[in-house]
Formats: sequence, C-alpha cells, structure tokens
Amino acid sequence: MPFQHAPLETGHSEFEILARFFERTGSGGSDLIVGLGDDAAVVAIGEERVALCADALVERVHFDLAYYSIADLAAKAIAVNASDIAAMGATPKFYLSTVASQGGLNVEDLLVGMAEEARAHGALLIGGDLASSGELNVSVTAVGVFEAGAAVLRRGGMVAGDTILVTGPLGGSARGLRGLRQGDPDLPEAAKQAHLRPRAQLAAGALAGRLGAHAAIDVSDGLLADLEHMLVASGVGADLGEIPRFEGATEEEALYGGEDFQLIIASDKPTELAAAFLAEGLPEPIVIGRSKPHAPVRLLQGRPYRPDGYTHLI
Repeated sequence: MPFQHAPLETGHSEFEILARFFERTGSGGSDLIVGLGDDAAVVAIGEERVALCADALVERVHFDLAYYSIADLAAKAIAVNASDIAAMGATPKFYLSTVASQGGLNVEDLLVGMAEEARAHGALLIGGDLASSGELNVSVTAVGVFEAGAAVLRRGGMVAGDTILVTGPLGGSARGLRGLRQGDPDLPEAAKQAHLRPRAQLAAGALAGRLGAHAAIDVSDGLLADLEHMLVASGVGADLGEIPRFEGATEEEALYGGEDFQLIIASDKPTELAAAFLAEGLPEPIVIGRSKPHAPVRLLQGRPYRPDGYTHLI
C-alpha cells in the first residue's frame, strides 16, 4: 500500500520482526499445518483444517475518515481478512473484532456493518472487544474452513514452469485513493469503490484450492511485492508479460499500488483453471507470466524489475 499514509515513526519492517520472532519461538506443534509467513495460519482441529488470520485497520495509516464512511470502514475491515482466508483456498465462517475508538464514533453502526458484510458471504461476526483510544483502530480475526480434498494454498508452493495468473485487473484501489485525496469530482465510481469497498475473491480462492493450484497470495501490498513473497518462499524466479490494469490506473499503480485484493495464483494447469472459473460464472483468470527455475530471475516484459511495494514499519 505505498499510496497510503506512511507510519509516523519508522523502524523495522513487519517481516523482519516476524522472522526474528520465528527464530526465537520455533515452528509450533504437530497440529500446526501452516505457521508464520503466509496469508493465514492453518491448524488441524480433529479431522478439520482451519485457517486463521488477523488484520488491523488504523486511522491515518490505513484509512481517513475524511472520505471513509462507517459503512465503508466496516466493509473493508471484513474484506481484508476474508481475502487472506481466500488466498489459502479456504472460506471464512466466523469473525471476531476489537474496536478501539475515540468518543463520538458510532461503534454500534460499525459493528452492525461488519456483521452485515460477514453475512453477505455466509459468515458470522461472533464476538470481540471494545476499548477507548485516541485514534480509531479496527482489528478483525477471521476463521475459515477448507472443503474436503481441497489443497491448502501456500505462498511457497510455486514450482518452476508454473503459469502465474491474477484474478482481475490491478491498480484500481490506488487509482481510487489518488482521486479521493485530490478531491477529484470526476473520479469514476468504480475506482472509488475499488478503494473504499474492495471485494475479497472468495469463490476464486476456494475454486483454486479445489483444483489443486500450487500457490496463491492476495494483492495487498502491491503486485510485485506480493509476488516477491511467493517467489522467495518457493525459491523460483519469474518472467512476466503484460499486467492487466484497472481502467484509469497508471502502470505504477498497477504494479505497486496494493489493496486490490485480487489473487495471484500459480498453477501447472492454467487451461483447466480458466475453464473451471468460467463454468462457475467467475471472470477468467489472467495469465501474467511464468515461474522460472533460476531464483534470481525477475523480468517484466523482458526487462529486470524492482519488487517494491508497501512496507509496514514498526
């Protein structure tokens, strides 16, 4: 999310902190299927596999109430967590939320909005906590389940020769944010909604899991930054072609903008994947390149690219 407000203080990146935490605490117990370093954790509870994730939206870091309504914020708080669950190939079933707010905010409307957004895709908001704070902070935990036989989609499952696809055009959220910040009276409604109310690709993630895709991640920090997490975790390189852009988005916004919450999927059966998407009434996933056996390779339309994106500094 390089177009968002930068943190007020800089320090270590979230990835550096998490890497050191992992070194100090280990990989977890035998019931942990996927731990740190992915879009969500996956644990075994009896015969079931359960995906768990948590994400926070912080005022002046992730949103600005100058152009976010309470309904927009509620929808986005659910969507960003649903997207992480979808990236694992699971379906969200339950949410919990902690809201820390200043006086004057209608917290009840925020909670009702989150509950309605959850219900819209068959899930429930089942609890959480409320607290007071100088700035609004909305934290959500999501719990998801996998269909029987579906693959757990990890970032590190890509293999050399895989086709790399995305579930939709990129840069819409960044285009919307640019217009909102500038007070653009001609900002297209589609771009505005792409930023304020992104949609998690729930059906696409679950279908990719059922079809045994090798890997997936959601585009939250920018296409090239999030793809980089997959490439590093998988030990492969990438040769990318044309990147689909949201109408009105710049190339920079499509490559680095973030918060599109489309999925990047790696598969060795792209034709089968595309046919299944169309059969389910979903937009056909768009091929953007192929993974390469040489890990250092990073090519975009034949030229080396920089895998930059938004970095959370703590």
